[in-house]
Amino acid sequence: ARHRQALKIRTHTHKEVCEMKYPPIAMTWRTQKIREEYLKMPVPQEDNPYLDKKYKHFCTGDRWITLGFLEGWLAHEDAPTTRRRRSYAEAAELYAAQPIITEHELLTGHLYLPEYTPEEQKRYDQLCEMFRMSSVTLLERGPRIDHLSLDLEKLLRIGISGIVAEIHARMAELNLQDRNVYPEFEVMKQYDFYECCLLELEALKDLQKRYAQKAREMAETAPEPRKSELSQMAEILEWVPEHPARNFREALQSVQFFLGTLFGLYPLNRPDRYLYPYYAEDVRAGVLTRDEAQELIDNFCLHVSTRVFSRAACGFIVGGQDAQGNLVENELTYMFLTALEHIRMPDPNGALAVNDQTSDDILHYSVEILSKGITHPAFYNDSAIVESLMRYGCSREDAVNYIHTTCAEISVVGKTKSHTTPFMVALPKTLKETVRACGKETTFAQLQSAYIEQISMQLSKDCFRYVMRMLEASRNGNEPMRVCCLVEDCISRGRSIFEGGERYSFLQPILVGFSTAVDSLIALKTLVFEEKRLTLSEFIQTVDQDFAGNEALRQYIIHKLPHYGNDNQEADAMAAWLAENILHIFQDSPMLAGRIMMPGTFSYVTHAGLGAQDGASFDGRRAHFSYSDGCGPVQGRDVNGPTAMMLSLTSWEQSAYLGGMVVNVKFAPKHLTPEHADSFIAMLRAFLQRGGIEMQVNVVDRETLLDARKHPENHRDLIVRIGGYSDYYVRLSDALQEEILERREY
Repeated sequence: ARHRQALKIRTHTHKEVCEMKYPPIAMTWRTQKIREEYLKMPVPQEDNPYLDKKYKHFCTGDRWITLGFLEGWLAHEDAPTTRRRRSYAEAAELYAAQPIITEHELLTGHLYLPEYTPEEQKRYDQLCEMFRMSSVTLLERGPRIDHLSLDLEKLLRIGISGIVAEIHARMAELNLQDRNVYPEFEVMKQYDFYECCLLELEALKDLQKRYAQKAREMAETAPEPRKSELSQMAEILEWVPEHPARNFREALQSVQFFLGTLFGLYPLNRPDRYLYPYYAEDVRAGVLTRDEAQELIDNFCLHVSTRVFSRAACGFIVGGQDAQGNLVENELTYMFLTALEHIRMPDPNGALAVNDQTSDDILHYSVEILSKGITHPAFYNDSAIVESLMRYGCSREDAVNYIHTTCAEISVVGKTKSHTTPFMVALPKTLKETVRACGKETTFAQLQSAYIEQISMQLSKDCFRYVMRMLEASRNGNEPMRVCCLVEDCISRGRSIFEGGERYSFLQPILVGFSTAVDSLIALKTLVFEEKRLTLSEFIQTVDQDFAGNEALRQYIIHKLPHYGNDNQEADAMAAWLAENILHIFQDSPMLAGRIMMPGTFSYVTHAGLGAQDGASFDGRRAHFSYSDGCGPVQGRDVNGPTAMMLSLTSWEQSAYLGGMVVNVKFAPKHLTPEHADSFIAMLRAFLQRGGIEMQVNVVDRETLLDARKHPENHRDLIVRIGGYSDYYVRLSDALQEEILERREY
């Protein structure tokens, strides 16, 4: 109520909510059938994609290397450059792919992951070993090739044919035929890049034609109405993505086909912007109904699940503002949120950009969706993110078109390579290392200074190693070149992404265990320097022994000392000090134009993993338990309710931390129903107006989580929010399950 009064927030009555401008459309039988079909595909069935199973995994497991790719790699060992050899292999993968059209889908274009015969499996295993033994194994040690937002609007506007024409025009400008016998290296690098792009685009067009042919063949024997649907699909696939999209369905199919044949995490961007002109024109012309459009959108979103496995994320964001500051909130904004309810799966990782203009209508609808146990949408602070991106050097036109590329990290659509989680600093562990190095006469101020210096040294060392990996990728090619065609300014510069072709490059290191570190600093300050209960050496020894024989001290820390997340002035001041000083490390480092370092506290799953590898910490955390997740409080330490928690989180400037700011809020189902929407919306608006960057919501009670651990077979569809993404609870590690269980339930 206090925030509602202070911010003059208007709330809807129940009658107004029932009279939504865009009432949601019910899920159809077809959407349910498509969902069932897609769940049987290889990717959704992977419980743990990081284990080496049927398909060999390189890098982090986010990209399968197929037999076609490996055959293409082997067949072109005489390629003039490693990058060209990689593109030959990419093309071979596309030529080897067989069209997959399921029984009920309206949109198609899937990863080709065939069942190998025993002979093929043997050949595949042999080629995998040969690939690992080759001189270039970038897929294992190189930087991530995905986590990338593509210029989908350009694809729809000019199609592959337009991209090919643009490349040919650039190649003509090189004037290779007029140059002397010894052309410049830079010119040859550009020529090689363009040739690689053309190789892959031609292979993609070939696959498109074979999909169209497959649809026509299926139509010949299919009964009505499926015959007509397949015939229409064939006509569409004969046109897109090679040519510009002419209507809503072609636009959806063009995007899906391009993204669906890539092995990686590429989001759907801002669909209520680039798709709306096609939708509005089709509805105006009477060739598309709302019901038909919703079914197509559902199919479009369901496709994401067929290429994004557990422990990964890929989605879209709707809402927000355009370059002129006008609110973007149209019928597609609602319909993509409706798709999240229909799908009820971890992906797409849907989000809503919220600013002062955002209607209560759409916020009420979002709460209604969340109240059903669906973990989407997350909420992003539109105004703060846009202003922060502009301070980082992005134009306003670019800044308003941001996206959470996968989990929570921010990038600019079609113009950015975000190096997400390139390296991480475990803040609680680094603090212990700092304390060990301190002498007996150390003051708390000196300890703080030494801590920041230790963090800086760790970041510098890790950054050096990562930049070396980027350097190697720039030399030999570590990305599908057709992807570069939809990232500005790669074609105009004649450079791939890792060569610096993109307009902005965001390096986004992550600070893990932020709140664990804050509470640990409070404990050190209080127990050692103020109350003098023990010395630094005694405290570190106690922590190293996991508080053995000192349980009373641990309980004193937990129950008597201030903790971040409770609107406590001392704890909040400590959090602000840590956040500001970490930020200075980045701001004081000189960067090239367009090359930006932006930190984050988003921790993915590593808060549990790094915590499991570490001993106890000064805040009373036991050995091997998870660190705090994101920028939220230590699990269970926020005892004064959600308002106090959010006041703490916004007591310091979050906006520069665009590498990922995750705030998990867990409500019992009875406490977040549509009837509670007014209170939640008031709290959310207050949080965002005070500078909070992101909020994501779990609606699940402790009893359900406990029963899921005991009887996982009864809770296969239970979805929870982790650290910026959602996953099935029963697929999580014991450490992550315990961490989520211990979060405060409101």
